[in-house]
Amino acid sequence: MISILQGGSGSVQNIRFSNIHMSEVKTPIEINQFYCDGGHCKNQSSAVALSQIFYEKITGTYTVQPVYLACSDHVPCFNISLTDIELEPLQERSHTHSPFCWEAYGELHAPTIPPIDCLQTDKRTVSEALFAQNSC
Repeated sequence: MISILQGGSGSVQNIRFSNIHMSEVKTPIEINQFYCDGGHCKNQSSAVALSQIFYEKITGTYTVQPVYLACSDHVPCFNISLTDIELEPLQERSHTHSPFCWEAYGELHAPTIPPIDCLQTDKRTVSEALFAQNSC
């Protein structure tokens, strides 16, 4: 899980999660740039830029949601790579959620279980994307 406090700045890149088996995890794959460590955080537009985040051979069971990628409108996440993902609900229950992606860009490198069809494709690097956002 990658949780970034709102209002941060800077960048993080080249993070790799590989060969991990999880059991009964609420949300096994998570990026949250809207993290609030208290109950009264105001929504801020700045965020730490995340790029080149690799999830490889992640298996196991989840209790709520298999994937949650919530990235900032102003500083989206780029170059997220999902390879050999196999996550099953702990029990077939009606209150589990489908994968969720917001302003998350990357590629799937193999079919995933469950299908993660919310990840958007974008070939730009994070520096190219940030330059494009800051241009008039």
